[in-house]
Amino acid sequence: MVCDWLRFLRVTTIAQPLIATTIALAGLPTTGWAQGIDASDAPFQLLRGSSGPFVLPPPSSEQIAPFLDPSPMLMNNRDLGSGPLQASSFTNTRRPTTLTNPSVHERVYADLNASAAGSTPTPRRRRSQAIDPYEQLGLMLGGLKLLPAVEADVGYDSNPRRIATGVKGSTLVRTMAELKLQSEWVRHSLTGTLRGSYDAFPGMTDVNRPAGEGRVNLRVDVLRGTQIESEGRYSVTTQQPGNPNLPNGVVNQPITSSFGGTLGLVHTFNRVTVGLYGDVDRSTYGNAKLADGTSLSQDDRNYTQYAVRLRTGYELSAFFTPFIEGRLDKRRYDEHFDSSGYARNSNGIGARIGTAINISGSLTGEVAAGLEHRVYDDPRLADLNGPIGEASLVWTATPLTKLRLRASSTIGETSVVGSSGVIVTQAGAEVEHALRRNLTVTGALAFSNNNYQDVYLRENGMTGSVRLDWKLTRTLAFRASFTHERLDSTSPGSDYTANIFLVGLRLQR
Repeated sequence: MVCDWLRFLRVTTIAQPLIATTIALAGLPTTGWAQGIDASDAPFQLLRGSSGPFVLPPPSSEQIAPFLDPSPMLMNNRDLGSGPLQASSFTNTRRPTTLTNPSVHERVYADLNASAAGSTPTPRRRRSQAIDPYEQLGLMLGGLKLLPAVEADVGYDSNPRRIATGVKGSTLVRTMAELKLQSEWVRHSLTGTLRGSYDAFPGMTDVNRPAGEGRVNLRVDVLRGTQIESEGRYSVTTQQPGNPNLPNGVVNQPITSSFGGTLGLVHTFNRVTVGLYGDVDRSTYGNAKLADGTSLSQDDRNYTQYAVRLRTGYELSAFFTPFIEGRLDKRRYDEHFDSSGYARNSNGIGARIGTAINISGSLTGEVAAGLEHRVYDDPRLADLNGPIGEASLVWTATPLTKLRLRASSTIGETSVVGSSGVIVTQAGAEVEHALRRNLTVTGALAFSNNNYQDVYLRENGMTGSVRLDWKLTRTLAFRASFTHERLDSTSPGSDYTANIFLVGLRLQR
């Protein structure tokens, strides 16, 4: 029995400095594990020799040193050269490790003693996390963060009309507004981006034009593994005078707008995710103005598309989730026959396979490719088969450099006589690099190809740009950009080249 107590006393004496040193080096809280140790603990009573609360005495330097510095004998048995290990080939010359801050273990024991005695330990000041002084803070509306911004730019456009002959440049004044949404809810999610801009040309007011796009996504968590997903979207752009879908003699740039929504139900079974979606999209075309001042209606081009999609994915790993998707759709025009007498209502069926990618946050996005088959009401319009797909990838190469890749292929509508439709293919890349914390340069390059079926009509477009963003404060930034646009077409008189220079200020909250 006496031997057992002696062994306990020896182990306790050795463990005391080891426990305290481990807590000090790991930065663990010292309030809690010592609570509950009181005079009823007989072994500790032998250590203290009193009936008061147990108090850990500070360890001596001799007790701590063995746990901070490995034995020199272990170092003498290592050979750092390329030959075989030899005990005599290396001599330990490292100085013994000393406690650089002797007060660390003293504070630990003081906290332990205070906790055991029932008092409150001295609070420690925590290090504050690094804050980006140029980060957009936004506005909080309940649990929803709003990130508004406005921008005003002035510059020069070498070809505002986007024409091949009779080119004349003009001063360009562009105003832009943006709003980003981001929820901070425990359940559900709401995100979105809304943008709108207006280009004004003081010397050519007839080519002033708007542009905009937006997308809002809402996810409702119904049950565990069951979600309702919805999306609202819109797009506003203009048609160029040389567009093959416009008659000759058009002098303005008719507005084209599209808007739609998606509603879907998604359920996850272990690693398998199944989603059923319904889509509705509406496309409208504004009136065209002819050289003689008359207006040409394009209401015969307005149509609505209805689609249903079924998507099944399997989580192969934490990085890849392959999926397969099938869809059925129909396109219905407001007017059964267009201005050329064609009945362009159609039904389509398509399928694609792809994968969602998320590699440790460095590479994220989705890639998918497939085929679509369309059948038209008018027997003069041949059935159309074409590739469909979409790719959107973001690669964070370094903390300062980010690469974005985008590509898509779709089957679009056309009013060209004798053509069933147009296969639209687009691809682009954007590189963003931070020269300094508040100075960023961005370069982008994009290509497009419009292939009109059953007729000899091809369009190849290219856009290259470079932009410099200089953040002056959280709310104010200076921006300068240059953009080059080019279009090569097999249609005579449709080619054009344009260069746009802009400088301006961005105000954000």
